[in-house]
Amino acid sequence: MLPESIPTVRLTAQYLSLDGRPLSGSVEFQPPALLTHAEADLFVGGPTVASLDSEGRIDVTLPATDAEGWNPFGWTYAVTERIAGVGRNRAYRIALPAAVSEMDLADIAPADPAGAQYVSVPGPEGPQGEPGPQGPAGPVRSVNGHTETDIVLAAADLGAVATSAAGRAGGIAQLDAGGKVPLTQLPDGTGQGVTSLNGKTGAITLAAADLGALTPATADTRYLAVGAAPVTSVNGQTGAITLTSGDLGAVSADQAVLLTGAQTVAGAKTFSTVPTVSADPANGNQLARRSYVEKVAATGVWTPAALGFKAWAFDPATSSVTNPQYCINGTVYLIGVPLTADTTITNVVFYVPGFAGSGLAATSYAGLYNSSGTRVGVTGTLDKLITKTEGTTVVLKLTTAYAAPAGNYWVALLINGPDPKTNGPAFMVGASVGNFPGGSARIGSAFVRHARLSTTGQISLPTQFTPSATTVIADANAIWAAVS
Repeated sequence: MLPESIPTVRLTAQYLSLDGRPLSGSVEFQPPALLTHAEADLFVGGPTVASLDSEGRIDVTLPATDAEGWNPFGWTYAVTERIAGVGRNRAYRIALPAAVSEMDLADIAPADPAGAQYVSVPGPEGPQGEPGPQGPAGPVRSVNGHTETDIVLAAADLGAVATSAAGRAGGIAQLDAGGKVPLTQLPDGTGQGVTSLNGKTGAITLAAADLGALTPATADTRYLAVGAAPVTSVNGQTGAITLTSGDLGAVSADQAVLLTGAQTVAGAKTFSTVPTVSADPANGNQLARRSYVEKVAATGVWTPAALGFKAWAFDPATSSVTNPQYCINGTVYLIGVPLTADTTITNVVFYVPGFAGSGLAATSYAGLYNSSGTRVGVTGTLDKLITKTEGTTVVLKLTTAYAAPAGNYWVALLINGPDPKTNGPAFMVGASVGNFPGGSARIGSAFVRHARLSTTGQISLPTQFTPSATTVIADANAIWAAVS
């Protein structure tokens, strides 16, 4: 880009064929071999080629040829036109004075560049010439009948009222600042206000009788004042209203529970307060009171609740007299406990008939799993919870109480530390015939009541296992456990 100190000239041109189609090609502008600009400390040379665009136009900005500082001074451009379809290329010279910032090449190109060699230079604007002869008359021949050269029309010529006639007799009325005709320009008696009311003049006071109306004292409900009706809407509705139970925020009769009489209630229902009954059930489909259930189903039978538990593996009275269970280090034992109702489990419970020898390791735990093998509760380390004792019910608190839905659960037991195993705590097991009790008897793939995990060497209770015949192995020893 040239320095701003060197003035330039914008040069434009357009090339068209005889039928008006844009021509194609280029125009080359060639200065002398090499120019020197002393003030800009610059050498300038080489051609500038402007290609014709889609409309046959060029638009190029070139340095002015007469700018101060050029060496040589007053040089010219050699212009060569290379236009497609033209018989021969034209070549001529032009000068671009700095005084003319824009020019068109057609204004300075020679008519016949093939003639004598000369340089096209735009000259200064000449003086204004003498006025020419008067031209022919225009299309207007007359105005409102006037034909003179300088026509002056009056209001009467246009069928209008003169300004001087505004607001006068025989003229036109005017409008005031409010857009109204002033009273002074209206006929007498027009717009002068009310002269009488109902035949009365002066300071008039009208009564109801003057208007043929009723007074509030004599009117009946047919003539209620606005807002005076006793009822204006019902539940936001007006007109001829028909209300439904929904409009009243009520439940329809066929959707409500009746306090008396026979009724069928379909679908599962959840009660925030447990429903109660005052009589014993007459058939198997009716609600039963706890006292009735205990009377007919638990008479003479010890239940977990009777001894403070929520569920247990079996009645502890049926435990073995002679054979306690000593657990193998690193083995997770599973003791099945059924829940017949939803409850919250806070503790798992074992009975330890004896504890001999060395203590437990800190990698001993008890816990709770659901039937899917997910651990839902775990205790702290048993070395802090089971101490040397003789014949004690051991209550082991879960770190977090668990809201347990009804179903089958496993109480888990993991012992580490005793060496040999008989040095640790013994756990009560079910009574048996011989050394192999049938505590895990079942059909098919039913829940395994007494089992152990196949993986050994455990130092913590896993958070999850997948119950299967290979992961949950039926155990020959029926350890007793309960939950509370």
